[in-house]
Amino acid sequence: MTEVVEQIDSASVVLVAKSDASIIRQSLTTAKLVDDKFVITEVDSMIAIPILDTDKVKKLTWYNDTKHEITELNLPPRNLKFTPAEQITRNITLYLKQNLDSDIAELIVNLPQKWERFGDLAIIPNSAMNNSQWQVLIGSITQKQRREIWQIIAQTLKVKRLARQDKIASDMMRTSQVEMLLGDSGEVEINDFGVKFWLDVTKVMFSSGNVTERHRIGDIDMSGEIIVDAFAGIGYYTLPMLVRSNAQHVYACEINPNSIQALEHGAKLNKVSERLTILEGDNLSTMKQVYYLADRVHLGILPSSETVWLSAISCLKPSGGMLHIHMNIEEEKIADFVTYCIESIAKLAKQLGREGIVSAKHVEKVKWYAPRMRHIVIDVSVR
Repeated sequence: MTEVVEQIDSASVVLVAKSDASIIRQSLTTAKLVDDKFVITEVDSMIAIPILDTDKVKKLTWYNDTKHEITELNLPPRNLKFTPAEQITRNITLYLKQNLDSDIAELIVNLPQKWERFGDLAIIPNSAMNNSQWQVLIGSITQKQRREIWQIIAQTLKVKRLARQDKIASDMMRTSQVEMLLGDSGEVEINDFGVKFWLDVTKVMFSSGNVTERHRIGDIDMSGEIIVDAFAGIGYYTLPMLVRSNAQHVYACEINPNSIQALEHGAKLNKVSERLTILEGDNLSTMKQVYYLADRVHLGILPSSETVWLSAISCLKPSGGMLHIHMNIEEEKIADFVTYCIESIAKLAKQLGREGIVSAKHVEKVKWYAPRMRHIVIDVSVR
């Protein structure tokens, strides 16, 4: 790989004698004319002080054409602290200038500004390095050059593997669409608040944004309880309920074989396999296997889980239990939706001959899903 060295840039400088350098530097600093991006450097027994405005320097009282010289020199930049995104811009800019004869302006503006890190793998957004200019460039350079570009990004982010996110598939399984840019395997292991998750990012997605809700669910004492997780995925909530909440047993409903593989692997890592039963298939069918068994039903699907509310109530024990209902809803409509939710659950319970007291015990605002749109969780008691 072509090594990315520290950039040496051209700077405007004033050359002064060593004996005068301290006083002149102070004068330039007071006048705010020192270019702090560069290091003051000794050049042929003279001191080169980087400056911002040559015309203003020439007007200073101490400046003398016979004693001082203003010129352009290549100087090393100061060792400033940069954010990872800024460092990516610096490193890729240098690489493109050194190796490719191309207009880089539209390339630089499309560099990644954010990413998700999973151990030694980082995933950049679908929009990053994917505009028409990047597509043309990547298609025209050699495989070696492509690898060098991805390695620069990975090294800057201090990871070994790099991937780019595509849109989540609109199929029933919400299949992950991730392109590996550097590295062959998308398998990662994540330790989140004492719970271990495993997945292949090229096959399934991991919802990093729901971290606070995973922690909240894990903080609930579920000792002795039977749980039905109606949309288990890779175990975002299943595993915290088993590991941290100490649930007696969780029945996890999941249709995606790749998610099931990840959930099984995660259960083994956490040593909770014996307390987990995975019900594979469409949960409208599989939930029938666990009617009247659950103390608690978790409905962690967005934008709405309303299609399985009737099945969820049927899963609760005859004495009732708790439903955790996830929903995307406009901020100003949250209160009205909670009322609608309680009334709907009560009607469905009555329809099942299980009339009782339905109440909202808690409403958790998990995160902003979109402008004005909240991801919320309503803890509903059915007794």
